Amino acid sequence: MDRLIYTALTALSARAREQLVTANNLANAQVPGFRREIVTQEGRYLDARRSADGVWEARAQVGAPSLSTPAAPGQVQATGRGLDIAMAANSWMAVQGPVVNGEIREAYTRRGDLQVSAAGLIVNGEGRVVIGAGGGPLSAPPGSQPVVANDGSISVPGPDGPQPVGRIKLVDGRTLSPRDKAGDGLFLPEDPLPADPAGRVQGGVLESANITAAQALAELVEEQRGFEVNARLLKTAQEMDERSGRLLGLYDQ
Repeated sequence: MDRLIYTALTALSARAREQLVTANNLANAQVPGFRREIVTQEGRYLDARRSADGVWEARAQVGAPSLSTPAAPGQVQATGRGLDIAMAANSWMAVQGPVVNGEIREAYTRRGDLQVSAAGLIVNGEGRVVIGAGGGPLSAPPGSQPVVANDGSISVPGPDGPQPVGRIKLVDGRTLSPRDKAGDGLFLPEDPLPADPAGRVQGGVLESANITAAQALAELVEEQRGFEVNARLLKTAQEMDERSGRLLGLYDQ
């Protein structure tokens, strides 16, 4: 009976983790370029404690969930806006990531809803500064209407024609792994990736998240039902344990 209780408890814990992952996917279903996460496998080990007589007693299993990020891109939707871009199949855009040990790390994203900030920096919808092919931040005159070419080159209209302001650093995303994914949806490898001269973008469109709200809701309902099944199993095990105790009490009498 003890084993049944802890088996049900282990299943409850696993279902709870799945619900957290799916809830995060649902919260980001409307974020352009977001890549969903799934629980692919779990490393298991027993949580044990030493009893008074020195014997180790195994308790509930403890899981170490392994998350994976499906590589399937989201749908590309036309917006007609010059600063909206969608990266080609294997291309990712370099942006300024979080500060680690006092240094701004280079991160990678497929979120391409770009704009010019009040300070003249080119940022995406999350406020991440876009990095140029030379490694520095890209900028444009405030209030200008930059245009992005297919190779990532950015230009602004001028009296003598388009004036180039730089080129977006595009990298080959096939070298990124699920372990590189940061909590905010960025991919943050240990070392910066080299620029990919073959990287391409498409202007006037945006790539949606590779999960829809309806899909995430369906998964969340399924996981909730699995949680309820294991909760009922745990309650059933408790009732069986109590009845066994009462029967033993009658026998002792």
